[in-house]
Amino acid sequence: MDLPFTAEMFQRIDESDDALFYAFPRKVVHLDEPAIAAVGRFIAVTFAPQGVLLDLMSSWRSHLPPGFAKRCLIGLGLNAEEMAENPDLDDYVIHDVNANPHLPFADEYFDGAMVTVSVQYLIRPVDVFADVGRVLKPGGPFVVFFSNRMFPTKAVRIWQMLNDHQRAGLVCAYFHASGCYEPPEVYDLSPHPRWSDPLYAVRARKRSIECRQR
Repeated sequence: MDLPFTAEMFQRIDESDDALFYAFPRKVVHLDEPAIAAVGRFIAVTFAPQGVLLDLMSSWRSHLPPGFAKRCLIGLGLNAEEMAENPDLDDYVIHDVNANPHLPFADEYFDGAMVTVSVQYLIRPVDVFADVGRVLKPGGPFVVFFSNRMFPTKAVRIWQMLNDHQRAGLVCAYFHASGCYEPPEVYDLSPHPRWSDPLYAVRARKRSIECRQR
């Protein structure tokens, strides 16, 4: 998907401050158990052991598989209470990427990054993807998991207009437009076409050369 992105594509029904919307903790999972297990399996084969990892737009669960060996997992999100109860996180940061896509981390700090069922809320996705590229080490993977679940008032217009196949293409377009990644790969991780939630992953690795300046 090669889109000329416009501001209208990233409008939302609810344009109020995201910090207000997410101030109330919502301690629910947005995937069923088979889909959660599929997230964990993909994490296990994507991220090398003992890495420093970023859980972008984090919440109260990160869905790491049992026994996953990491050095550190840092969450970045909007609700401190949710992230404080996340058993996978070693640390967390309150930060609104829609208000400021510049992440509060040093260059090439992380070995890998992920965002799980939240990419549909980004109003400046290319800027965010570019800054994730900045904080990743060369060759580090960035994985975007998505399903058909969302808070419809906060999901951007373009996301709601597309089907799942087209959404995968949209995420690929974010990677491409950011100028920081090798060609992305799309995976259908849906555990069952009828009896579980659909699940898709788009994965790309940071290019070895410097990210294009935005």
